[in-house]
Amino acid sequence: MLKQILPIDESEITESLEKLEDYRKKISSLNLTHSNPSLRLAEWISGTPIIYFPAGLQAAAIRFKNSLQENAKDYVITEDVIEACHNSIVSWTTTNNMNPIFIQGVDDHIKTKERWSILKDFFNDKKIECNEVTTTSGGILSKLVCLIYQLDYASLYRAILKNVDPGPVEPIDYVKNRLKSNY
Repeated sequence: MLKQILPIDESEITESLEKLEDYRKKISSLNLTHSNPSLRLAEWISGTPIIYFPAGLQAAAIRFKNSLQENAKDYVITEDVIEACHNSIVSWTTTNNMNPIFIQGVDDHIKTKERWSILKDFFNDKKIECNEVTTTSGGILSKLVCLIYQLDYASLYRAILKNVDPGPVEPIDYVKNRLKSNY
């Protein structure tokens, strides 16, 4: 069925499933150690996350933003790396409580890698700590599903660390009920 929607080879699906199994071991709640990348990221976030991403990983970045908003009840901003190196970078000239997170591809375009390097240097010069999340190797399907899996767990760990129940979404229910009452 997936072939009708996306031109994905069966080998990419198999690769994704194998990589997901590896990620499951790393990010599982049975591994609450510093080796768990999802937990490390959740512990690192202390302010408002601003998630930077390259074009090909936009879906994972937006999913992470949405998961943090829904599960941890955090306000989150997403920005593509190109815009981050233009207008967005100006806002970092003032002190703020933002936590920059770079969602990077292992095989990002050379110009994208150059932008990441420039941003890292800029943040280092400003003494602003940033966190880097890098995709697994392989096809785009593996990259996206593994990133989403890892980052969804980070949002749940973030909620737990904040003592926030990720389940209730009363503001969403409020909007839905208001919309229903208008029809």
